[in-house]
Amino acid sequence: MFALDSWSAKFGEYPAGDPELHHVVGSLYAEEHEPYEAERHLLIGTKESAEVLTKMEYEWYKQDESHTAALYAARAVLPYLLVANVRAATTSYRAFVQRLTADNPGLSVENVSQGRSEIRIFPSLPLLNFLGLLLLAVQKGSPDLFRQLKQKYGSHIAEVGAWDETLELIAEMYFGIQRPRQGNPLLDMMGSMFGGGGFGGGAAKTPAVRRVEASPSAPGLD
Repeated sequence: MFALDSWSAKFGEYPAGDPELHHVVGSLYAEEHEPYEAERHLLIGTKESAEVLTKMEYEWYKQDESHTAALYAARAVLPYLLVANVRAATTSYRAFVQRLTADNPGLSVENVSQGRSEIRIFPSLPLLNFLGLLLLAVQKGSPDLFRQLKQKYGSHIAEVGAWDETLELIAEMYFGIQRPRQGNPLLDMMGSMFGGGGFGGGAAKTPAVRRVEASPSAPGLD
């Protein structure tokens, strides 16, 4: 599989390799319960890859404690944002939340309207709320909303620890908030993510980060 992936990256039109090939390979890894390898491929696959990745992350989550839901949702949402795929990040978040609510009819949920979007707030899962509101801030391109979220959920984010560098990169990519210049967090973070560390759950210098416009807007979160 890896040889074919390398070949497509070297000789194909896509620098990261052919998305269709990544989707197929990632789906096979997901079926074989190899989540870290599956993530590597599905994150740069096709538009169908988000659903496959989310299903895998959710099934993985079900083997853990109920309060860890956001850690597994983040394994898809945050990397998709880092590769500038806002639509896939939103698709993944929505799919994860839909599975969670379907499997847990007694889970407390509050629906909050925000413009044309409707956000589901889970009183018992603050970090899952943070992910949904982060996607809203990205779609709106609102640095102020991002800062408010970081402040409101700061203590919960601190408990995870592994999200810090990721959120600094997202702040720079989508909101123009420059991160501290110390080392190469993009390479370190991506290496950690693909190596199995990354975002919690389960067990060279970087060029300036390019500002990303979240356009076209992804569908409203619901």
